[in-house]
Amino acid sequence: MSTAPPAIAVSDLAHAYPGRAGPVPALRGLTLAVAPGEFFGLFGPNGAGKTTFIRILATLVTPTAGRARVLGLDVAAQPAQVRARIGLVSSNENSFYGRLTARQNLEFFAGLQGLRPSAARLRAAELLDVFGLRAAADAPAQTFSTGMRQRLNVARALLHDPPVIFLDEPTKGLDVLAAANLRALLKDELVGRRGKTVLLTTHDLAEMEQLCGRVAILEAGRLRAAGAPADLIREASASVIYRLELAEPAPALAGQLAGLPAVAAVTAVSATILELTLRGAPGRELWAALAAADVPVQRFAPKDDGLVTVLKQAQPA
Repeated sequence: MSTAPPAIAVSDLAHAYPGRAGPVPALRGLTLAVAPGEFFGLFGPNGAGKTTFIRILATLVTPTAGRARVLGLDVAAQPAQVRARIGLVSSNENSFYGRLTARQNLEFFAGLQGLRPSAARLRAAELLDVFGLRAAADAPAQTFSTGMRQRLNVARALLHDPPVIFLDEPTKGLDVLAAANLRALLKDELVGRRGKTVLLTTHDLAEMEQLCGRVAILEAGRLRAAGAPADLIREASASVIYRLELAEPAPALAGQLAGLPAVAAVTAVSATILELTLRGAPGRELWAALAAADVPVQRFAPKDDGLVTVLKQAQPA
Protein backbone atom coordinates (compact mmCIF):
# COMPACT_ATOMS: atom_id res chain seq x y z
CA MET A 1 0.00 0.00 0.00
CA SER A 2 1.25 3.46 -0.91
CA THR A 3 2.44 5.83 1.86
CA ALA A 4 1.33 8.85 -0.19
CA PRO A 5 -1.71 10.85 0.96
CA PRO A 6 -4.97 9.15 -0.04
CA ALA A 7 -6.47 10.02 -3.42
CA ILE A 8 -9.93 9.73 -1.87
CA ALA A 9 -10.68 10.23 1.81
CA VAL A 10 -14.04 10.47 3.56
CA SER A 11 -14.74 10.90 7.25
CA ASP A 12 -18.07 10.41 9.01
CA LEU A 13 -19.80 10.95 5.67
CA ALA A 14 -23.59 10.99 5.88
CA HIS A 15 -26.42 11.86 3.54
CA ALA A 16 -30.20 11.72 3.74
CA TYR A 17 -32.82 12.34 1.08
CA PRO A 18 -36.10 14.09 1.91
CA GLY A 19 -39.08 11.81 2.41
CA ARG A 20 -42.74 12.23 3.26
CA ALA A 21 -42.20 10.94 6.79
CA GLY A 22 -38.86 12.70 7.24
CA PRO A 23 -35.27 12.32 6.02
CA VAL A 24 -34.36 8.95 4.47
CA PRO A 25 -30.73 8.05 5.31
CA ALA A 26 -28.57 6.87 2.38
CA LEU A 27 -25.14 7.03 4.03
CA ARG A 28 -24.55 6.72 7.77
CA GLY A 29 -21.15 7.89 9.01
CA LEU A 30 -18.95 6.35 6.34
CA THR A 31 -15.16 6.60 6.84
CA LEU A 32 -12.62 5.15 4.39
CA ALA A 33 -9.61 6.04 2.25
CA VAL A 34 -8.41 5.01 -1.22
CA ALA A 35 -4.71 5.11 -2.10
CA PRO A 36 -3.35 6.66 -5.32
CA GLY A 37 -3.33 4.16 -8.19
CA GLU A 38 -5.69 1.77 -6.37
CA PHE A 39 -8.61 -0.04 -7.98
CA PHE A 40 -11.08 0.15 -5.10
CA GLY A 41 -14.57 -1.31 -5.04
CA LEU A 42 -17.82 -0.43 -3.30
CA PHE A 43 -19.89 -3.58 -3.04
CA GLY A 44 -23.40 -4.05 -1.74
CA PRO A 45 -27.05 -4.66 -2.63
CA ASN A 46 -29.30 -2.09 -4.26
CA GLY A 47 -30.02 0.69 -1.79
CA ALA A 48 -26.75 0.21 0.08
CA GLY A 49 -25.61 3.78 -0.70
CA LYS A 50 -23.04 3.07 -3.42
CA THR A 51 -24.36 5.48 -6.03
CA THR A 52 -24.96 8.22 -3.45
CA PHE A 53 -21.34 7.86 -2.37
CA ILE A 54 -20.09 8.20 -5.97
CA ARG A 55 -22.37 11.19 -6.63
CA ILE A 56 -21.05 12.99 -3.54
CA LEU A 57 -17.45 12.45 -4.63
CA ALA A 58 -18.35 13.64 -8.16
CA THR A 59 -19.83 16.86 -6.63
CA LEU A 60 -23.33 16.01 -7.88
CA VAL A 61 -24.75 15.68 -4.34
CA THR A 62 -23.82 17.69 -1.26
CA PRO A 63 -23.35 15.55 1.85
CA THR A 64 -25.61 16.12 4.83
CA ALA A 65 -22.71 15.68 7.25
CA GLY A 66 -19.08 14.65 7.34
CA ARG A 67 -16.26 15.42 4.94
CA ALA A 68 -15.09 14.07 1.59
CA ARG A 69 -11.85 14.90 -0.21
CA VAL A 70 -10.54 13.96 -3.65
CA LEU A 71 -6.81 14.57 -4.15
CA GLY A 72 -6.91 16.74 -1.04
CA LEU A 73 -9.74 18.91 -2.38
CA ASP A 74 -12.97 19.26 -0.42
CA VAL A 75 -15.85 18.15 -2.67
CA ALA A 76 -18.32 20.58 -1.06
CA ALA A 77 -16.06 23.63 -0.81
CA GLN A 78 -14.02 23.14 -4.03
CA PRO A 79 -16.36 21.43 -6.53
CA ALA A 80 -14.92 23.04 -9.69
CA GLN A 81 -11.37 21.96 -8.84
CA VAL A 82 -12.59 18.43 -8.06
CA ARG A 83 -14.54 18.13 -11.33
CA ALA A 84 -11.43 19.10 -13.30
CA ARG A 85 -9.58 16.12 -11.82
CA ILE A 86 -12.17 13.35 -12.09
CA GLY A 87 -13.93 11.27 -14.72
CA LEU A 88 -17.34 9.66 -14.19
CA VAL A 89 -18.78 6.63 -15.99
CA SER A 90 -22.34 5.53 -15.21
CA SER A 91 -24.12 2.34 -16.22
CA ASN A 92 -25.86 2.47 -19.60
CA GLU A 93 -25.26 6.19 -19.84
CA ASN A 94 -26.58 7.50 -23.15
CA SER A 95 -25.64 11.15 -23.22
CA PHE A 96 -24.00 11.28 -26.66
CA TYR A 97 -25.45 12.98 -29.69
CA GLY A 98 -26.85 10.01 -31.60
CA ARG A 99 -26.50 11.51 -35.07
CA LEU A 100 -22.88 12.51 -34.52
CA THR A 101 -20.15 9.96 -35.02
CA ALA A 102 -18.08 8.59 -32.14
CA ARG A 103 -15.18 10.76 -33.27
CA GLN A 104 -17.32 13.90 -33.48
CA ASN A 105 -18.78 13.25 -30.05
CA LEU A 106 -15.39 12.85 -28.42
CA GLU A 107 -13.98 15.93 -30.15
CA PHE A 108 -17.01 17.94 -29.04
CA PHE A 109 -16.75 16.86 -25.39
CA ALA A 110 -12.98 17.39 -25.46
CA GLY A 111 -13.65 20.99 -26.45
CA LEU A 112 -15.96 21.35 -23.46
CA GLN A 113 -13.08 20.12 -21.30
CA GLY A 114 -10.90 22.96 -22.62
CA LEU A 115 -8.85 21.14 -25.25
CA ARG A 116 -8.02 23.07 -28.40
CA PRO A 117 -9.33 21.62 -31.69
CA SER A 118 -6.00 20.12 -32.72
CA ALA A 119 -5.47 18.56 -29.29
CA ALA A 120 -9.07 17.34 -29.23
CA ARG A 121 -8.63 15.55 -32.56
CA LEU A 122 -5.45 13.83 -31.38
CA ARG A 123 -6.96 12.84 -28.02
CA ALA A 124 -10.15 11.50 -29.60
CA ALA A 125 -8.19 9.44 -32.11
CA GLU A 126 -5.96 8.02 -29.36
CA LEU A 127 -8.88 6.95 -27.16
CA LEU A 128 -10.88 5.48 -30.04
CA ASP A 129 -7.88 3.30 -30.77
CA VAL A 130 -7.30 2.35 -27.13
CA PHE A 131 -10.92 1.29 -26.62
CA GLY A 132 -11.21 -0.68 -29.83
CA LEU A 133 -13.51 1.77 -31.58
CA ARG A 134 -11.29 2.91 -34.44
CA ALA A 135 -13.20 0.86 -37.03
CA ALA A 136 -16.47 2.45 -35.90
CA ALA A 137 -15.07 5.92 -35.28
CA ASP A 138 -17.06 7.53 -38.12
CA ALA A 139 -20.34 5.68 -37.50
CA PRO A 140 -23.20 7.49 -35.75
CA ALA A 141 -23.25 6.83 -32.00
CA GLN A 142 -26.91 5.80 -32.22
CA THR A 143 -25.86 2.69 -34.16
CA PHE A 144 -23.56 1.45 -31.39
CA SER A 145 -24.28 -1.61 -29.26
CA THR A 146 -24.57 -1.21 -25.48
CA GLY A 147 -21.04 -2.51 -25.03
CA MET A 148 -19.65 -0.06 -27.59
CA ARG A 149 -21.49 2.83 -25.93
CA GLN A 150 -19.98 1.93 -22.58
CA ARG A 151 -16.49 1.86 -24.08
CA LEU A 152 -17.22 5.27 -25.60
CA ASN A 153 -18.39 6.46 -22.17
CA VAL A 154 -15.09 5.40 -20.61
CA ALA A 155 -13.17 7.09 -23.43
CA ARG A 156 -15.10 10.32 -22.85
CA ALA A 157 -14.29 10.20 -19.11
CA LEU A 158 -10.57 10.12 -20.00
CA LEU A 159 -10.56 13.02 -22.48
CA HIS A 160 -9.03 15.47 -20.00
CA ASP A 161 -6.75 12.77 -18.54
CA PRO A 162 -8.12 12.92 -14.96
CA PRO A 163 -6.15 11.12 -12.25
CA VAL A 164 -9.32 9.78 -10.54
CA ILE A 165 -12.06 7.77 -12.29
CA PHE A 166 -15.46 6.83 -10.84
CA LEU A 167 -17.19 3.80 -12.38
CA ASP A 168 -20.80 3.38 -11.28
CA GLU A 169 -21.79 -0.19 -12.27
CA PRO A 170 -20.19 0.18 -15.72
CA THR A 171 -21.03 -3.37 -16.89
CA LYS A 172 -24.70 -3.28 -15.87
CA GLY A 173 -26.87 -4.36 -18.78
CA LEU A 174 -24.00 -5.77 -20.82
CA ASP A 175 -23.96 -9.35 -22.05
CA VAL A 176 -21.41 -11.72 -20.52
CA LEU A 177 -18.78 -11.34 -23.24
CA ALA A 178 -19.08 -7.55 -23.49
CA ALA A 179 -18.85 -7.24 -19.69
CA ALA A 180 -15.76 -9.49 -19.54
CA ASN A 181 -14.06 -7.51 -22.31
CA LEU A 182 -14.82 -4.18 -20.63
CA ARG A 183 -13.54 -5.41 -17.25
CA ALA A 184 -10.25 -6.53 -18.76
CA LEU A 185 -9.90 -3.20 -20.55
CA LEU A 186 -10.66 -1.21 -17.40
CA LYS A 187 -8.11 -3.03 -15.28
CA ASP A 188 -5.33 -3.19 -17.88
CA GLU A 189 -5.78 0.30 -19.28
CA LEU A 190 -6.91 2.53 -16.43
CA VAL A 191 -4.76 1.19 -13.62
CA GLY A 192 -2.21 -1.00 -15.41
CA ARG A 193 -1.08 1.44 -18.10
CA ARG A 194 -2.29 4.82 -16.94
CA GLY A 195 -1.97 4.53 -13.16
CA LYS A 196 -5.39 6.02 -12.45
CA THR A 197 -7.13 5.80 -9.11
CA VAL A 198 -10.40 3.98 -9.77
CA LEU A 199 -13.46 3.72 -7.55
CA LEU A 200 -15.92 1.11 -8.80
CA THR A 201 -19.44 0.41 -7.55
CA THR A 202 -20.81 -3.06 -8.23
CA HIS A 203 -23.07 -5.79 -6.90
CA ASP A 204 -21.36 -8.44 -9.00
CA LEU A 205 -19.14 -10.64 -6.83
CA ALA A 206 -17.08 -11.90 -9.79
CA GLU A 207 -16.47 -8.35 -10.96
CA MET A 208 -15.33 -7.32 -7.50
CA GLU A 209 -12.88 -10.23 -7.31
CA GLN A 210 -11.50 -9.67 -10.81
CA LEU A 211 -10.95 -5.91 -10.65
CA CYS A 212 -10.49 -4.68 -7.09
CA GLY A 213 -7.43 -4.82 -4.90
CA ARG A 214 -9.57 -3.76 -1.94
CA VAL A 215 -13.29 -3.38 -1.45
CA ALA A 216 -15.68 -1.85 1.06
CA ILE A 217 -18.95 -3.69 1.68
CA LEU A 218 -21.90 -1.39 2.31
CA GLU A 219 -25.28 -2.28 3.75
CA ALA A 220 -28.04 0.26 4.36
CA GLY A 221 -25.54 3.10 4.15
CA ARG A 222 -23.12 1.62 6.68
CA LEU A 223 -19.66 0.16 6.22
CA ARG A 224 -19.90 -3.53 7.09
CA ALA A 225 -16.33 -4.57 6.24
CA ALA A 226 -13.32 -3.55 4.16
CA GLY A 227 -10.31 -5.40 2.80
CA ALA A 228 -9.10 -7.62 -0.01
CA PRO A 229 -11.98 -9.42 -1.78
CA ALA A 230 -10.56 -12.88 -1.09
CA ASP A 231 -10.18 -12.09 2.61
CA LEU A 232 -13.74 -10.78 2.90
CA ILE A 233 -15.20 -13.77 1.10
CA ARG A 234 -13.18 -16.11 3.31
CA GLU A 235 -14.30 -14.22 6.42
CA ALA A 236 -17.92 -14.35 5.30
CA SER A 237 -17.87 -18.07 4.67
CA ALA A 238 -15.80 -18.83 7.77
CA SER A 239 -17.66 -16.63 10.27
CA VAL A 240 -21.38 -17.19 10.02
CA ILE A 241 -23.63 -15.85 12.77
CA TYR A 242 -26.22 -18.32 14.09
CA ARG A 243 -29.17 -17.45 16.31
CA LEU A 244 -29.89 -19.91 19.11
CA GLU A 245 -33.31 -19.63 20.75
CA LEU A 246 -33.89 -21.64 23.94
CA ALA A 247 -37.10 -22.69 25.63
CA GLU A 248 -35.82 -21.45 29.01
CA PRO A 249 -32.80 -19.57 30.38
CA ALA A 250 -29.47 -21.42 30.59
CA PRO A 251 -27.01 -19.03 32.32
CA ALA A 252 -23.96 -21.28 31.99
CA LEU A 253 -24.47 -22.25 28.36
CA ALA A 254 -22.88 -19.14 26.82
CA GLY A 255 -19.58 -19.82 28.56
CA GLN A 256 -19.65 -23.49 27.61
CA LEU A 257 -20.27 -22.73 23.94
CA ALA A 258 -17.62 -19.99 23.84
CA GLY A 259 -15.00 -22.57 24.77
CA LEU A 260 -15.60 -24.71 21.70
CA PRO A 261 -13.03 -24.51 18.85
CA ALA A 262 -15.74 -23.93 16.24
CA VAL A 263 -17.20 -20.93 18.10
CA ALA A 264 -15.50 -17.58 17.54
CA ALA A 265 -17.84 -15.55 19.76
CA VAL A 266 -21.06 -15.77 21.76
CA THR A 267 -23.38 -12.81 22.38
CA ALA A 268 -26.31 -12.98 24.78
CA VAL A 269 -29.22 -11.11 23.18
CA SER A 270 -31.54 -12.06 26.03
CA ALA A 271 -31.86 -14.74 28.71
CA THR A 272 -33.12 -17.22 26.10
CA ILE A 273 -31.44 -16.00 22.87
CA LEU A 274 -27.76 -16.36 22.03
CA GLU A 275 -25.93 -15.36 18.86
CA LEU A 276 -23.00 -17.60 17.94
CA THR A 277 -20.30 -16.59 15.44
CA LEU A 278 -19.07 -19.89 14.02
CA ARG A 279 -15.92 -20.74 12.16
CA GLY A 280 -17.70 -22.65 9.42
CA ALA A 281 -20.67 -24.99 9.71
CA PRO A 282 -21.90 -26.33 13.09
CA GLY A 283 -19.97 -29.46 14.07
CA ARG A 284 -20.49 -32.47 16.32
CA GLU A 285 -18.98 -30.76 19.36
CA LEU A 286 -21.53 -27.97 19.17
CA TRP A 287 -24.48 -30.32 18.82
CA ALA A 288 -23.12 -32.41 21.72
CA ALA A 289 -22.81 -29.31 23.92
CA LEU A 290 -26.39 -28.31 23.18
CA ALA A 291 -27.62 -31.81 23.98
CA ALA A 292 -25.62 -31.95 27.22
CA ALA A 293 -27.11 -28.65 28.39
CA ASP A 294 -30.48 -30.36 28.67
CA VAL A 295 -32.27 -27.20 27.55
CA PRO A 296 -34.82 -27.50 24.72
CA VAL A 297 -33.67 -25.67 21.59
CA GLN A 298 -36.55 -23.94 19.85
CA ARG A 299 -34.58 -22.59 16.89
CA PHE A 300 -31.00 -22.69 15.61
CA ALA A 301 -30.36 -21.08 12.21
CA PRO A 302 -28.11 -18.54 10.45
CA LYS A 303 -28.88 -14.97 11.39
CA ASP A 304 -30.19 -12.89 8.49
CA ASP A 305 -27.75 -9.99 8.75
CA GLY A 306 -24.44 -11.87 8.68
CA LEU A 307 -21.75 -10.77 6.22
CA VAL A 308 -22.30 -13.87 4.12
CA THR A 309 -25.95 -12.87 3.71
CA VAL A 310 -24.97 -9.35 2.65
CA LEU A 311 -22.70 -10.79 -0.01
CA LYS A 312 -25.46 -13.05 -1.29
CA GLN A 313 -28.08 -10.29 -1.25
CA ALA A 314 -25.84 -8.07 -3.35
CA GLN A 315 -25.73 -10.52 -6.24
CA PRO A 316 -27.83 -9.61 -9.28
CA ALA A 317 -30.91 -11.75 -9.82
